[in-house]
Amino acid sequence: MTKKNKKIIYAIIGIIILIAIIIIVAIISNKPMLIDHTPPETQSIIEALKKKYPDKDYKKLNDGKFLNEDTSFSKYSFINNNSIYIFNPNKLDNGEFVYKKVYDIDKSIKVMNICPNFGADIKFYDYNDRIYTLHDNNTDNKIIDSYDMYLNANYRLSDYLKWNYSTEFLGKKVDYDFMSEYAYVKDNILYVKNYGNEKYPTLEKVNGNYESEKIIRIYNERILKTDKGFYELMNYFDTNLNKTITTTVKINMLTNYYDEVLTFTYKYVILKDYTLIPINDIMENRAQEYSYDYFISRFNYMSDVRYEEWWEEDNIEKNITLYASWIKNNEVNEIKSDGEVKASIIFDK
Repeated sequence: MTKKNKKIIYAIIGIIILIAIIIIVAIISNKPMLIDHTPPETQSIIEALKKKYPDKDYKKLNDGKFLNEDTSFSKYSFINNNSIYIFNPNKLDNGEFVYKKVYDIDKSIKVMNICPNFGADIKFYDYNDRIYTLHDNNTDNKIIDSYDMYLNANYRLSDYLKWNYSTEFLGKKVDYDFMSEYAYVKDNILYVKNYGNEKYPTLEKVNGNYESEKIIRIYNERILKTDKGFYELMNYFDTNLNKTITTTVKINMLTNYYDEVLTFTYKYVILKDYTLIPINDIMENRAQEYSYDYFISRFNYMSDVRYEEWWEEDNIEKNITLYASWIKNNEVNEIKSDGEVKASIIFDK
């Protein structure tokens, strides 16, 4: 081999080593090189979606100017300004908002959040640790998964189906600022209700990237709104702890266009201009599709959670090894970092 060729090979080796060192330093420093999701100031969420889905036609509600950011939806009902409505979720696919007011709640009761529907009854929490039931008194009403069941209901606010929520369902008096089916909020900390074989659930703090932000409310039992962004509650199985863990995952697109978001149904994001966006359209890099219901998504492993939207330094695992070696004068020269995956480059002298 000529002297010139040797210099070229050594130069290539030097470049490879330099690149390897840069990558190793990036990994060890726990500083992920993430994509900047910040949108241009003049761009809207619809413009961003049109680039991703150019053939999609996003409908606008034909009605609904009375909705606000505190409007809470379940599958067939919603509560807005202390009034309870029923609606047909299937009609939303065509932009039709078919609804009917069924009850005006007394002003002495301040509604916090609606509960998931079970039968035609509609339950809701207030801000005084009580849960109420708007009960269907129509004993001939058939229990079917249909808007018609709600239309056929004869609603009355029940004096008997009313409880002090925390003592009745959590087993002790619990102070909270906001309550939902699976989690509640106190002093901007999220707590999850873990149900097992016992009568009452265990209550555990949720660690996640929402912390240090002001929590505003929870939509659909699993979409968290803070003063700075939107997050999805997710469950995964921690093999080290041998238990299911709940954490939060930032919904980047909704966070980037935070001021455009009004509220949510189980299937749609409703924008402030009343455009309807399927929630799956704004989700990124999900291991599985977002299901249009109120159940928290469960994943087998933490690695299934969207890594670029959920990042906590304590959970980073260094599992990459970079290895480069070459032979010069019958001696092996190498550089490597600790880990599992190896890539080797060997040059003859």
